[in-house]
Amino acid sequence: MRRWISARSTSRVGAALAASATLVALSSVGTPASGSEDPVDGRVHLNLSGSALMLQGLASAGALGGGAIDNKTCTSSGTPSADIDLSCDDPISPEDETPIVVDPANPDHLLAGSNDYHLTFKGSTLQARIPTGFFVSFDGGATWTDGQIPMGSGAGGGNGDPSPAFNRKFGTAHMAQLNASCTSVGNTGNCGSLSVSVATSRDGGRTWAQPVTVAQGRGSITPSPNAVFNDKEWLTADNDPGSPFYGRMYLTWSRFALDRGAYVESPIYLSTSDDGGRSWTAGRPISGSNPAVCTFQTSGPAGVCDEDQFSVPVVLPDGTVAVHFQNNQHQAAWETPDEAESTIMVVRSTDGGATWSAPVPVADLEDGGIDNGNAGADYPINVDGRATQTGHQFRTQSVQGMTADPVTGRLYVFWTDNRDGVRDTAEPVTHTNVFVATSADRGATWSAPIRVTSGPADKWMPWAAAHDGKLAVGYMDGTADYPTRDTYGFTIATSTDDGATWSYQSASTAQSDPDHSLWFRAGVAGCVECSRFIGDYNGLAMDSQGRVHATWADQRRVATVAALDRTGTPGDVYYARR
Repeated sequence: MRRWISARSTSRVGAALAASATLVALSSVGTPASGSEDPVDGRVHLNLSGSALMLQGLASAGALGGGAIDNKTCTSSGTPSADIDLSCDDPISPEDETPIVVDPANPDHLLAGSNDYHLTFKGSTLQARIPTGFFVSFDGGATWTDGQIPMGSGAGGGNGDPSPAFNRKFGTAHMAQLNASCTSVGNTGNCGSLSVSVATSRDGGRTWAQPVTVAQGRGSITPSPNAVFNDKEWLTADNDPGSPFYGRMYLTWSRFALDRGAYVESPIYLSTSDDGGRSWTAGRPISGSNPAVCTFQTSGPAGVCDEDQFSVPVVLPDGTVAVHFQNNQHQAAWETPDEAESTIMVVRSTDGGATWSAPVPVADLEDGGIDNGNAGADYPINVDGRATQTGHQFRTQSVQGMTADPVTGRLYVFWTDNRDGVRDTAEPVTHTNVFVATSADRGATWSAPIRVTSGPADKWMPWAAAHDGKLAVGYMDGTADYPTRDTYGFTIATSTDDGATWSYQSASTAQSDPDHSLWFRAGVAGCVECSRFIGDYNGLAMDSQGRVHATWADQRRVATVAALDRTGTPGDVYYARR
């Protein structure tokens, strides 16, 4: 869910940019100065990912720093048919955003990622370093190595938004990530130069080379002239030996452009690599134009679909590439002015990314609005001004992604929204459910939304995977705790008839408690210890044997930080195989 901000209020711009998921050992986060801003007639869309906003919040609170990461690894093991805590490297620091992929040449070879916070204290002062974490297994998920992708030493850097991929042609493993250059001095700080890079491993994910920068950002998150933030990247590879583009890797991201603090555009960009990640092409926009759908325009030519976020590329068996993304320009879907519900769109390329189709709309979502007089809201708003689930404070995402069946070539888009809840009102109540849409013609046309879940209890942050006609969707599930709305589990829904019928099984063996968090505390009345951030996405993958591999941000384990005299759930990465 994105946050829309009135362009006529510079203070709202500053507040939104400071709406970070900061580690609240430091009780508050300063709001960056908004600076001057050119007026824009309309809405301003600054939907930076949770990782980017988190880094900005830590910098503003003076918490980033603490020296180099030692890059030591540790090992976890357990029973995949139950679940396994993979976060063995630090007993108190949180981890979140947990994608997972399976090696197409070896169904027992798994690779996952995370935002891997490393917290230390200098006296009573908290310091944080945030590399991208990795988890690798060579035995089908029974044993895991936990480590970090290399990052620079000294104070000031941070990574996030991990996206792993295997390249079958080159026998390599890769991890795309967001990078930020941050400064923290006292209780002030800022992040800028938001860039995208890809690290490569040539031993299956055991050790990693220094990341290669693919797209370099400029300017800072606090308003600066002509800033460019490269955000929310995703990586995939063409792993079909019969494809004319076998071995090509595709990396997409959102390129946010600002002019003196005012939002200009955020089209989806693409870069490719044909040499196993050693070099990458210059990024270029691929989100295209659709005048019938992209009717609202903050700036630039009419009909251009350039107010986008959360892209996910996938490759079909014949080498066709499809890219899913969220768009916020379809005014006909807004029940009230400025409500700005998301529209899911897909673009396609049949020539290895050289040319692209016009974007095709898949579904309009019920996930819009802000708390002002011009628009009804579909989700409650948390302490940071972000969408959340009823009873909680963590930011939540309605738009998720897309997966391709590598055997049948069928495409599946998946999401949650609040069409079943109390919406388009100043006091929304979530009853969010999971939906998919499917395409049998390489993304040219799409089915109507197919319901995966039903009922009033919230389900959110889905991820899907498919193989040889079997489709699985994993999601955070508040059913066991409804109507209390304090905890969640992780559930996997499976269908073998393209969503006509579903079976359900739990992946988590215990409930997570984000409302008694050790970190990211909201500090608001009635929800003082509620977490403000549990990541923007989970992970799900399916191997060639039809086994489903799930990873998610789990909040069951309780820990104490003596330096703060505080106890709560720190947040770990959990894995299960079903």
